Amino acid sequence: MEKKIIALTDDDSNIRNALERTILKHFDNVEVKQFSSTLEIKKFLLNNPNAINLLILDIHFGVGETGIDILPFIKQTAPSVQVILLSAMEKTYGESVTEVAGDMIFDFMSKPVTETELIVKVRKALRTQESSLNKTVQDLQSQNTLLSSMLDNKQQSQTGAGRMFEEEIFNKISQFNKVVLSPKKNAVVLGQEIDVIAFTKPPLPFTVLIFETKYFPNAKLIGSANEDTKIIIDGKEILSEKRRNLFEQTDNQFKQVSKKIEKILKENNFNIRDEFYRPFIQTFAVFTDSTDISGLDLKNGNRYTKFLKAKELTADLIIKTVFASPKRNVTEQVKNLILENLTK
Repeated sequence: MEKKIIALTDDDSNIRNALERTILKHFDNVEVKQFSSTLEIKKFLLNNPNAINLLILDIHFGVGETGIDILPFIKQTAPSVQVILLSAMEKTYGESVTEVAGDMIFDFMSKPVTETELIVKVRKALRTQESSLNKTVQDLQSQNTLLSSMLDNKQQSQTGAGRMFEEEIFNKISQFNKVVLSPKKNAVVLGQEIDVIAFTKPPLPFTVLIFETKYFPNAKLIGSANEDTKIIIDGKEILSEKRRNLFEQTDNQFKQVSKKIEKILKENNFNIRDEFYRPFIQTFAVFTDSTDISGLDLKNGNRYTKFLKAKELTADLIIKTVFASPKRNVTEQVKNLILENLTK
């Protein structure tokens, strides 16, 4: 008999280990997998959409996405998995979680979880998952068909054509080998995933380059730093899977890279506080060429973020942008520390 797979996703290893001990104590034909972040479980599900029977998912992770934020991704990528949400913040989430999550979850548990509650809810979830597996597989096939038709209707899935666009931009940046050093794809910095991160080569001033790809083909974007971004296709507004507006996304990446640099310097006893001795961080939000970004109000956004189309991304643009940035004095010691540790 095939083992049931239960995934535990929580940033607290003590909680994960306690849950695993209780589950294995009461269930024989079960295997437990542990994940410490939403990014880890998303990557696993993307590569193994049918592997997990039950996911016990914490809501609050401190940095980045919450468990609630990734529920649409889970249901699109792995529709057969049963999800039980878990949170210690009952006053914040407990009363409204069912309303917010709706049919995307099987149940909800508040920390600390009693042994009886855990056993009962895990058993019910596994039985429900097993009885509905055939129907879920059919639903998944229908969703795949729908996604294929969406490709024809210019609403490509992020995990398909969007990733191809990301790969296209990464390959383009990699060709700027006289300007750009060590480009890395899908780097994770303090829990924040970045499509492409790289560094400038001498004689350019040492600069950290962040590239975020924005796949919105044939769409008109309307928004600002103070409001959600509207996506208009063929005159109709469509819903975005992004939980933040475009400005917040790029700004969060900038902040996490800045925090990681400070962490690296502090751990290596570099105590000079003046930003003049830190590398400059430049962010590029790169859109598909067919995207109309004229409706984006850039006035209140991060002044060191450039919004541009893929065709506008050139080595010459990077050179001009870097030389126009505030001057910094980065020592070889600081440069090497950042090169070695920023994306670890």
